[in-house]
Amino acid sequence: MLIEKRKIERSESTTKKKKPTIINWNDAKLLRSHSITECSKEILRASQKRGFVKVNLIGASSSGKTNLGDVLAHQLHELDETFEVNKFKDFDLIDFKKTIERLSKNNQILIFDDLSGLVANYGKQALEKLKSEITTIRHIGETNQDRRIVMILNFHAQKMLDKSIRISNFTFYTECQLEEIGYLEELLGKKYKYQIAEFAKKKSQSTTSEEGKFSFTLSKGNAFTYKDSEPFRLMLYNNGSTTRFIVAPKLSWIITNGGENPENSCEICFPADKSAETKMNLEQFVEDFSFKFNKGVAKKAVELKLRQRGYYAQSKRVAQAERYIELFFDEKKINLEELAMAYGLEEKKTRLDTTKLPYKPHKKKEVKE
Repeated sequence: MLIEKRKIERSESTTKKKKPTIINWNDAKLLRSHSITECSKEILRASQKRGFVKVNLIGASSSGKTNLGDVLAHQLHELDETFEVNKFKDFDLIDFKKTIERLSKNNQILIFDDLSGLVANYGKQALEKLKSEITTIRHIGETNQDRRIVMILNFHAQKMLDKSIRISNFTFYTECQLEEIGYLEELLGKKYKYQIAEFAKKKSQSTTSEEGKFSFTLSKGNAFTYKDSEPFRLMLYNNGSTTRFIVAPKLSWIITNGGENPENSCEICFPADKSAETKMNLEQFVEDFSFKFNKGVAKKAVELKLRQRGYYAQSKRVAQAERYIELFFDEKKINLEELAMAYGLEEKKTRLDTTKLPYKPHKKKEVKE
């Protein structure tokens, strides 16, 4: 009897639904299961295992695809600083090989915006060429580099592209029209029929109702409500095995910790343009930087930053020595960590001393979700 009672208790405990967790992000609340950050982490893990990952963003104009691509790229390079971010248009896909060859050897996040008219604008021949080149994307260039690439494609309707292009590891739907419900059921599976119908319904509520609100039931008589774009927009996400709702804010909201006017933007996503103002800041920076660290150390630090971005500023002799090492890496003959130990090199952690702070302190706020 005791054993049977335990079995019943265990059965009852496993059937109870876990109550959704509400978390804070900046000054806003959201359900943990709706976190866009978790999606970015899944994409990163897939990138680390696969090397090449494709992400599709699908939805009508002004439904948030471009912003979503920026958010994913920003979160990915924040999670892994080895990534560079590059944004392209559909014409950059026409000679895809040349587009890739212009990039550095670093890990890449490639965002291609609005590909809906690719075939109409450039013909089927361009599409066939693109299909063949995408399969070899990681090996385009002088040497076969084991760099990782996350390719983010943005287009209006999944039906409009060739199957080989629209198949992806991850897919985000920013909107769902009534005529698309059946097609999504076919793609994602009948078991997600309810989620797809709810997604279409909630998107309609968020964009057409006066309040612009959409809600999720937490328990009987208890619901959690969002207001569209304040700051989150509702989306449907598929990672290849499951489909779920997620919400995403604007990139500017993430960077400014919920503020309206960015105090400091992301230099990776939005590099500063060359202008009279940046030139004036540069002169002041160089003077202050060189004084506090001496010119030799300052120059070496800039060299290392350039190297992280894939730009080579080292002397010819150093560049040749680096290529010499790479030949052994290509053949898996030596290990980098063991090589570093042989030269007495080890990872060091440091912080910026108070005496070395910039002439105008520039503090990044911590972003917590």
